[in-house]
Amino acid sequence: MAEQETKERSSLPAYLLTPLLLLLLTGGILVLCYSLAPVHYVQKYLNIAFMDNLKTNGTTSGLHIRENEIDTEQKSDRKTYDEGNIIYPTFGEQYAVLNAPAIDLNVSVYYGVNADLLERGACQTTQSAIIGEKGNAVIDAHVNTYFSELSKLKIGDEITVYTKYGCFTYKVKETIEFNKQDKQYLAVTKEEYLTLYTCAPQVIGSSDRRIGVRCEPVSKKYYEQAE
Repeated sequence: MAEQETKERSSLPAYLLTPLLLLLLTGGILVLCYSLAPVHYVQKYLNIAFMDNLKTNGTTSGLHIRENEIDTEQKSDRKTYDEGNIIYPTFGEQYAVLNAPAIDLNVSVYYGVNADLLERGACQTTQSAIIGEKGNAVIDAHVNTYFSELSKLKIGDEITVYTKYGCFTYKVKETIEFNKQDKQYLAVTKEEYLTLYTCAPQVIGSSDRRIGVRCEPVSKKYYEQAE
């Protein structure tokens, strides 16, 4: 009996230390992963999770909306670069202004999608590429507000997106139409695109059809040279 009690007492520290050691090991792995991955990629996936949570719960409690002053005047004496640094936005931040002269459109672009942000302007899904980097930058807005004239854009029309880190010009490559379940135009791509879309107009209820344009880059003007 005494021998059994001795064994139990000797194994007690092991029971107490094992969870602590596992916690320290897990924390070390997370720190290592975070240090190896670029910060904006880690933040990007955190933003995706946050966005999905907002959509599911239908609430914006705790959302911090940040407005920025973005220069939309292209001064001739301002030095720009063909390649440069990108400033990655946070969820809820106004990080761009989109201008389409052909339809007299000038609208703020927010990073992330939810009801509050869509009331303020156009929204860029956090799964898509940031303006100025490789990939497909996807922006949408309500058809009864900011993108009411989107269907009037034609192939060849120019669209300019102003950000704090540069000015980017695109040209409409094709007009698009797809079902809301069809993600072909919203998917990640290796090619660089700007995809703008909205719901197709419908008198009663919301439409399952989406309409918009896919644009290709014409010029990039970064304000800071790439490091």
